[in-house]
Amino acid sequence: MRNKFKNHIFKYLLLVFTLGGGILTCCTTKEADQPIRPSDQLQLSFPPSGSKIKAIPAEGANFFIKLRSQGSWTLSVEPSDASSWLQLEQSKGEGSQGLRIAISISENLGATREAKIIASSQGVQDTLRITQQGKTTGPDYPSHPSGENILGDITLLEAPAISGGSHNYYITHRANGIVNYSVEYDVQKLHSRFVCFTFDEVNSATKVKRTNAWSWDPNIPKQYSTEFMFSGSGYDRGHMVASSDRTFSFEANKQTFYYSNMSPQLGELNQKYWMQLEQQVQAWGRNSRFRDVLYVAKGGTIRDDQVEPHKVKGKIVVPKYYWMALVVKKGSTYHGLGLWVEHRAYGADTPIRSVALSIDELEAKLGFDLFPNFPDDIEKQFEAENPASPDFLSNWPGI
Repeated sequence: MRNKFKNHIFKYLLLVFTLGGGILTCCTTKEADQPIRPSDQLQLSFPPSGSKIKAIPAEGANFFIKLRSQGSWTLSVEPSDASSWLQLEQSKGEGSQGLRIAISISENLGATREAKIIASSQGVQDTLRITQQGKTTGPDYPSHPSGENILGDITLLEAPAISGGSHNYYITHRANGIVNYSVEYDVQKLHSRFVCFTFDEVNSATKVKRTNAWSWDPNIPKQYSTEFMFSGSGYDRGHMVASSDRTFSFEANKQTFYYSNMSPQLGELNQKYWMQLEQQVQAWGRNSRFRDVLYVAKGGTIRDDQVEPHKVKGKIVVPKYYWMALVVKKGSTYHGLGLWVEHRAYGADTPIRSVALSIDELEAKLGFDLFPNFPDDIEKQFEAENPASPDFLSNWPGI
């Protein structure tokens, strides 16, 4: 089954490559989302938020984009066949300080599809990305239950197996053309199933402070917003991707304040022991002598038998447990670590090792595959590593 799954992943990669126009079409970023950073000379955005990414329902939509340009400009669409379902009111013009251009998206009866709108002016480009949900997942996702709204890259090594179903949204947030983090969000339970991200030489940088830019996730329909549900609940707005995890850019930190990244978490856990665990992960992630890449998946449990009997405002589920799964790559070696905590207060002197477990054990508790995109032999080795083994401490200094 795993080989069959990986064949489907390969097909998915080919689809992403085709939709994205190929990696070699990008001038400055390996993600191929924003070829050249916009300047005062040229700016393209989705009003009123000014965002660069927009999710469209399968039924289609009509909306405006905003263009500012100091000289003559042109608009193009990639891939070229996207022009059959994405219509531009205007594709060229002269300088403008705030032109609104109408966009029409037709109904999508097939699989999720993507397109880029690219503005060009005097050698400068700016790009918008549009993802339209499909009414079927199509032949490229036969290993998963049909219907999940896939608005991101499910082939990332840090990504757990998705759940499937039209009530779930899988989103990959990008900042400055770099993958920031991914989230699978359940709009029935109004809580994420997991978040996942990495620490490497680029995204581990500390360049900005906490933004406190609280807002709803622009990739999930506003009708599911939890933006005003936490007040008076007795729970913190607990970040799953911590604000301190993403300080390499303003946009990256801003995205951690999306409410799709929030869990109703007791302050006695969120502000104390959970934060201690996060700080240890950040210390590992920002230590280049320890890691080439640190892969992180984490979340609060939302399975029916792993939530509290009450809900916030009768709608948001409250996890009974919180967890982390870590894989560190250094050279050709990989090591794995799982963490599992109850939703309660812990003493400040609680050792990390007391809540550590193997990733195999963590997967058994959660009921899903945490790192399915790694090669089988590597995955089997790091997922079986036991915190009780004699050499475990040397693999995870500080535990």
